[in-house]
Amino acid sequence: MRSEIKKMGTRVESESERISAAVRSPSQRFRSNEGSDFISSLPDAILHHILSNIPTEHAIRTSVLSKRWKHVWRETPCLSFHCRTSDHPDSISKTLATFTAPKITSFHADVTFNNSSLTPSHVHSWIELAASRNAEIMSIIIIIVSDDNVLPDFFFTNSSVKQLRLALGRRGNYNYCNVIPKCTVLWTSLRSLSLECCGLPDESLANILSGCPMLESLVLIFCQHIHHIDLSKSMKLTRLEITGHYYGPAKIVAPHIRFLKLIGSLDPCVLVDVSSLTDARFSLSYVRRTTTGEDDFHQDKLLKMLEQLQHVENLTIGRIVLQALSVAELRGLPFPQLQAKSLTVVMMVVRSFIPALARLLQNSPGLQKITVTTDQELDRHLRTQGLNPDRCWRLKYGDFPTTEQTYSSSSSGVVSKLAKSKDVVSFIKLVLQNSKAVETMVLRLDGYLDATEYQKLLRMVPTFTRNKNVRTRGQAKRLLNVLKIIP
Repeated sequence: MRSEIKKMGTRVESESERISAAVRSPSQRFRSNEGSDFISSLPDAILHHILSNIPTEHAIRTSVLSKRWKHVWRETPCLSFHCRTSDHPDSISKTLATFTAPKITSFHADVTFNNSSLTPSHVHSWIELAASRNAEIMSIIIIIVSDDNVLPDFFFTNSSVKQLRLALGRRGNYNYCNVIPKCTVLWTSLRSLSLECCGLPDESLANILSGCPMLESLVLIFCQHIHHIDLSKSMKLTRLEITGHYYGPAKIVAPHIRFLKLIGSLDPCVLVDVSSLTDARFSLSYVRRTTTGEDDFHQDKLLKMLEQLQHVENLTIGRIVLQALSVAELRGLPFPQLQAKSLTVVMMVVRSFIPALARLLQNSPGLQKITVTTDQELDRHLRTQGLNPDRCWRLKYGDFPTTEQTYSSSSSGVVSKLAKSKDVVSFIKLVLQNSKAVETMVLRLDGYLDATEYQKLLRMVPTFTRNKNVRTRGQAKRLLNVLKIIP
């Protein structure tokens, strides 16, 4: 059977579009050039594979094509369906009751509780189907107003699932329901867990983590009520990603993780133990207006967080963090020494970002590569602290423009680009002056320069690289092995 599947694989791939066409129009038949019904002659294993790549409601429609297709969808190992306001949940339950595949590899359900006829018992029966067929991959999205009992107890005791995504709301709608298991969680085979748009009290997260001894990756997106994350007993967990809206965890203990991503919180968190970390990416959503004392405390926390990341090899810093660090530099606060070999920053080539970047470069003696991604930012952090972006650092970094000198907005909302290639050239020089070992620089301009200024920049690029065809004055000048510019 395996050799037959391999032999027909290339032909099946070319026929996939014809399957989709027939799903939309059942009257269309699958005929090869010789007139035979090629698709219907394929082995069940291949047909199941094809139907696994389309929503289940579309797969069901193929049952009207012919007698050969009548029961094919019922043994497809992947189920994927949506229950919208206009759908009747009883019909979905009856349809799934005819499903005969002994094993489900993937189960996806997207349910919206705007329909008065849709009750938690319907969702319970669908989840029970997936669990009873030992589904290894489960994705459950449930939109409900306020019911913390939407998930049955047996959902939390599943020894088969290896990859789980659970969302109890839509991003942007902050009325999430809580994930509060009433039983001891037993997800003994789970390796990847993503929890989205839900309330997750510390005790619930602790219960979940204690029941996942094989967990390797944890993703938390827009989860509320998290204050303390302790991963010290999760020996196999090496990847932690947290995306928040305003409020993230206050403290993280994660001695075994190697990858950490913190995005979107208002405040930095305390990193108690991240000693195994090699790759860290952190950014704040924005910084709320604070008093002078609160702002000093905020910057101190950022620097302490940076100190806990000083051993990281790959470091990514977002634009708000970089501006906050510029203010810390203005205050004369000491920066930690970093062991980073690769640094990625999201910024604009404007004055408010330069002080922090210069200090980070000076404190990273082993840095080999820097990647800069430009992004429009209107000095929001500086203004929340009552600082004038035009006056800050004018004496030391006056060669660099302010944001207002780079972008101008008209009353109609049209943004004009005023950035100059000479500013990017000054930026490259600053990197070379403040770094000892950087050999590779990647600039992702993302439309920062218009076409004319971009062409001017390209003509100046060779003077910064070790290009044998370009002569430079003075061999003491620092040069780059690689300078890659992406418009």
